[in-house]
Amino acid sequence: MHTAPSTVVPRPESALPLDPGRVVRAVWDPSTWLAFIHLLLNLPLGILWFPLLVAGVALGLGLLITLLGIPVLVGTGWLVRALGHFERQRCSALLGLALRDPYRPVVEDTGWLARLAAIGKDPATWRDFVFLMLRLPVGIFTFTAVVTSWAIALGMLLSPFTFGLGLFRLDFFWWTFDGPIAAMIVTLGGVVMVIVATWITRGLAALERFLAGALLDASPEMLQQRVANLASSRARTMDAADQERRRLERDLHDGAQQRLVSLAMTLGLAQQKLATDPEQAAKLVTEAHEEAKRALQELRDLARGLHPAILADHGLESALPALAARCPIPTRVDATVSPRPTPAIESAAYFAVAEALTNVARHSQASSALVTARRHEDVLEIEVRDDGGGEARVVAGGGLAGLIDRVEALDGRLWVSSPKGGPTVIRMEMPCGS
Repeated sequence: MHTAPSTVVPRPESALPLDPGRVVRAVWDPSTWLAFIHLLLNLPLGILWFPLLVAGVALGLGLLITLLGIPVLVGTGWLVRALGHFERQRCSALLGLALRDPYRPVVEDTGWLARLAAIGKDPATWRDFVFLMLRLPVGIFTFTAVVTSWAIALGMLLSPFTFGLGLFRLDFFWWTFDGPIAAMIVTLGGVVMVIVATWITRGLAALERFLAGALLDASPEMLQQRVANLASSRARTMDAADQERRRLERDLHDGAQQRLVSLAMTLGLAQQKLATDPEQAAKLVTEAHEEAKRALQELRDLARGLHPAILADHGLESALPALAARCPIPTRVDATVSPRPTPAIESAAYFAVAEALTNVARHSQASSALVTARRHEDVLEIEVRDDGGGEARVVAGGGLAGLIDRVEALDGRLWVSSPKGGPTVIRMEMPCGS
């Protein structure tokens, strides 16, 4: 009789037997005690956040009829975002939870009223508000549960001490224990209770992670939109790179290549005249020398456009002043970029500043410009400001649109603020690693 081979189906992790070692090790795991601190802080922070936000909203709505409520509501909105950022940092430090920026980008070149309306309509602002309002009721629950469980565990562990003072007595149904045996029983129970309190703490921390992930993290729709925007930006960047490659081919063909051809022909004529007309041959050699210098200069310009040597050797702090020195408008540079970003970020930042300064020279009618570059942790911030007439706009196929594509291809952001009468400010933020 032929029997089919048996198939062993592995059990899911949740169905595996409980690991006693892991249960006990959790007591001195640092994450347990960081979670303990987080859960204890929920109540005092909730007591602070709840009345502060309720008072801000109530006062703003109450004064709205007099228009004085508008700045109160605006201030409350900014406070909600600031406290939401604080809670994200707290979750990161104490719960080990990495929460992404959930806010929609604000278009800087729109009016202040439109920007405030965009912040108010951002669902992330309201999710921050809900999370902060929940701090008080959730804080009461977590504080009570954690303090109670650990107080019971600590009291049971200290039973030998209370027994020594004659303060200990154990009543169990119709049995009464008031000797060392009772103290030993309760102490062993305290050890078990420590483990129970540990897992109560870890369970509440898991609940906190779920709540923070649902309300403070970026929504799936926003992440999908960011992916779509990034894909679109990279596609436009690839098109721009292809156009740049074709331009370089055209410049090489029409510029340096033609000069080298002319140089070869001139040297050929000089070689023919060398025996019969030395004076004419010398003139031709002089012309060939000048042509060689012009070809060399064109090749240098092309090489600088590909990737300047000063940028590769010394970084943005040296490359930006050299770039500003070639700008026809007096340009001051204030750059402190340390440690150096990755080469891709440095290159994108360099050419973005180069394009911005080119636009300043061509269109702004400015008398001066300022380039500021700073690295704050893992974000590179660059600002190009001029004192021109303003009214710079982002149009499809224009220089500013190309700048945005170049920055967004690296998951960065670029804002343009250019009111009538100036100043024009181009601000870039790019993530950078060491």
